[in-house]
Amino acid sequence: MEDRERKPFLHRLWGLSIVVVLVFAILGFNLWRLQIAKSSYYTTMAQGNVQQLVTVPATRGDIKDRNGTLLVTSVPEFALTIDWLDLQQAKNTNWKDVVRRLAGFIKPYWPNQAESVDAITEDIFAMIQNKQWERYRPVTVLSNVPETLQSVIAEHQDELPGVSVDAIPVRSYPQNTLMGQVLGYVREIGDKEIDQFNQQPLAQKDGFKYVQGDIVGKMGVEKSYDYWLRGKEGVQQVVVDNSARPISKQVIQPAEPGKTIQLTIDANLQQTVQNNLDSVIADVQKSHSDAQVGAAVVIEVKTGKILAMASRPYMNPNDLIGIISDDTAKRYFQDKDAASYNRALSGVYPPGSTYKMITAMAALQGGVVSPSDSFNDTLSALGNAKVQEAGFPEWGGNNFGMVNMMRGIALSSDIYFEIVGRRVFDSNPELMKQLSNEFGLGVKSGVDLPGEAIGVSPSAEWKKGYYTPSYDKMRDEKLKTIETDYATKIAQAPDDKSKQNLQAKKDTAIKQVDTWYQQMIAQNVDWQIYDSFNNSIGQGYNAYTPLQLANYVATLVNGGKHMKPYVVDKIIDPVTGNVAQQNQPQVLNNVSVSPQNLETVKQGMAAVTKGEGTAAYIFSDLPQYSGGGKTGTAQIGSKNTIAGELYNGMYVGFAPYDDPQIAFAGVVEYGGHGGETAGVVAKAAFMQYFGWKSTSGG
Repeated sequence: MEDRERKPFLHRLWGLSIVVVLVFAILGFNLWRLQIAKSSYYTTMAQGNVQQLVTVPATRGDIKDRNGTLLVTSVPEFALTIDWLDLQQAKNTNWKDVVRRLAGFIKPYWPNQAESVDAITEDIFAMIQNKQWERYRPVTVLSNVPETLQSVIAEHQDELPGVSVDAIPVRSYPQNTLMGQVLGYVREIGDKEIDQFNQQPLAQKDGFKYVQGDIVGKMGVEKSYDYWLRGKEGVQQVVVDNSARPISKQVIQPAEPGKTIQLTIDANLQQTVQNNLDSVIADVQKSHSDAQVGAAVVIEVKTGKILAMASRPYMNPNDLIGIISDDTAKRYFQDKDAASYNRALSGVYPPGSTYKMITAMAALQGGVVSPSDSFNDTLSALGNAKVQEAGFPEWGGNNFGMVNMMRGIALSSDIYFEIVGRRVFDSNPELMKQLSNEFGLGVKSGVDLPGEAIGVSPSAEWKKGYYTPSYDKMRDEKLKTIETDYATKIAQAPDDKSKQNLQAKKDTAIKQVDTWYQQMIAQNVDWQIYDSFNNSIGQGYNAYTPLQLANYVATLVNGGKHMKPYVVDKIIDPVTGNVAQQNQPQVLNNVSVSPQNLETVKQGMAAVTKGEGTAAYIFSDLPQYSGGGKTGTAQIGSKNTIAGELYNGMYVGFAPYDDPQIAFAGVVEYGGHGGETAGVVAKAAFMQYFGWKSTSGG
């Protein structure tokens, strides 16, 4: 090849060589700059980077009814999130501007439509600030994102670094209002709850720690079985720079899903109870527009398994997922008839005549009456005129003639139970309370749900212990005032005679306080005849939950075994199907009432549902029915007051008579006669459970 032909190739070779030299020179310079000139700077920066192990939330476990019907699950739902890592690493934009831009896009979909874009922006800033301890987790801004908003976000993705719409597991309650208060709901753990959850024995045994940002159960099964439902969190490694900003993350141990909880509750029976509470209350509203509230419990007699627990107004846990509007918060937590309140568990009610079986058993056990002893059903049978003023006439103006225990229970005779109840309190003031407690009234049952009320089972000692401290405090304040006033006066007295006069006046004032105190104790603390009458018929200070009333009836008809009630049957591993924990029936105590006396009272309850009994008409069209019950018309207020003319409808019952299987207790506020309201719900529950058919259809 001639020189002329080689020249172009030589020029290209030289040019390429120069480029290569320049590239290596630049690389060398940068290498020198990084490793030598800037070495101390980057060493310091690298040393500032910290590797942290953080938790990855697990998918929460399912909850099912006793037959496998799905009640609670976690479903993928599109949520609008902001990833702090991606947002901080965005180039050519200020992250606060991104948030403001996002607020403008989501305003049409924001729960509170009255908020401006600026207000929404501040809300999002607050969300990010609240998550500052876990910047490596995305912040959920909006749940259940509609397709239209998904499209808007996708269209403007370049303008919204760190913003995405992701499918995340969200709690779902497919049966909506069915047993909502029993199931509960989940939200982020509160500051005051952290210690409470960390004190749970299972969490302590496992060394598990609840922290800010965790999603936990707030009530019901979601709360009491949170440890099992939450699963085992995974582990994610996050590298955080010296400004506390995450710069990389990697999952090194995946999360394990929570356990499946299987309840003792029958969803079909629960639905029947709720539907019938609705229809009954709709009828009550025709005469009492304020009527909104009712509650009912069905329990398995031999085991304590709760088969249904309803509280109206009903709660839909789906309404409490994500951002809660002011109207929703008011309806569930602030209204007088707040829907989140589980009245079957936490509501205490005067039991009215449903309590009379306790009075009957106390009278028999105390030996103050026999089943055959009869009394004339007139007010004069209570005693002299003064005693009669302390008592109550027969309900409805009735006169049932001569009444023994069987007729007394069947007809719900107030006069009969005032007579025998007074005898019990006179002979043993504490016996009624003792038996009430043995049957689970006025004591905690230990049911596996949070928020159980204790109620009140009264006696002379209870009354003294409850009211005396108030009068002691008032007496001490009066005496302190006297001491203060006269200390100054006596100190300033001009002579001894004046001091003696003042001391005498002081002594008189002290005696007057003592007299007042003794009068108050005698009138308001000491047990009175009217207390015996009132409390013997289930009024007065008596106050119990529907759960307690159902369990008391179950104890009465199962032979006197007071069982611990429970709603969770077993806990199942969703992967293997193995049972991780099985709850077993537990006897809390055996009652001291003899089997013979239990049977006598049980027969009285059977008489309520047939013949002349107050609930006979309820079951007249059910030829298959056998069992017993007790109606109650519980006075809400005191005698001779406006509230004294208002009544809750109460009913307790069991079925069948031989070998009883289930017990029921229900209340309808302002429902009047229990047989016409709560008794109707009981009938529907029995028909559903046993498959009984009415001769009148249905």
